[in-house]
Amino acid sequence: MQPRDLHLAVFAPRKPPRMAGVIGHELRPAGHRVIEMDGLHVVAPEDAWAQLSTFLPIDDLVTIGDWLITGDEPHSGAATPFSRDHLEAAIRHHGRRPGIRALRQAFELVRYGPLSPQETRLRLELVRSGLPEPALNHHVHDRGSRVAMVDLAYPERRLAIEYLGDHHRTDADAYREDIYRRERLTAAGWDVVFLTVADLEGPTPRATLIVRRAYARALRA
Repeated sequence: MQPRDLHLAVFAPRKPPRMAGVIGHELRPAGHRVIEMDGLHVVAPEDAWAQLSTFLPIDDLVTIGDWLITGDEPHSGAATPFSRDHLEAAIRHHGRRPGIRALRQAFELVRYGPLSPQETRLRLELVRSGLPEPALNHHVHDRGSRVAMVDLAYPERRLAIEYLGDHHRTDADAYREDIYRRERLTAAGWDVVFLTVADLEGPTPRATLIVRRAYARALRA
């Protein structure tokens, strides 16, 4: 792994450090929300998200925004400490920074629900391909019983889309659960599409073609 520069920001009138491997930034203190993490005082995540708009592409900003407002809630039931209101407040405060246009575009694409960066990327690719926006971490029930929570879904078509990270291949328990979950969903009348990182590669990801075919197949069923 190549070493990466550390970005370090300080509030004016302090001057940012100048040393090898460190990129310094000077911030205006007004308007920033400061929180404590592990004994350190840092700017709040929504402000850090806004500051990254100068360096990151829109899809990465959407991924971070999704994570901030989702947290672990779909699994645990615990509310995340951040919301779209926090992101919107950060946009207002950083309204004159160079990346504000990308930040506003990203904000419009941020959604509650994804539990991994690849789920966000898959959602964005499906929508760009012309498909409707899928439901995220959708709970499937059959005859009053919970069947599964699927990464993305088109409930009206009974189509479930599952992104499988590499641990689904290397972890025997995860591999078996994937099979059992697919069997349960199929028994409940759902079509299930499994996708991996290879399906998201390239300028025209294969995942969009796979899902489009399954979506059309569900319409004919």
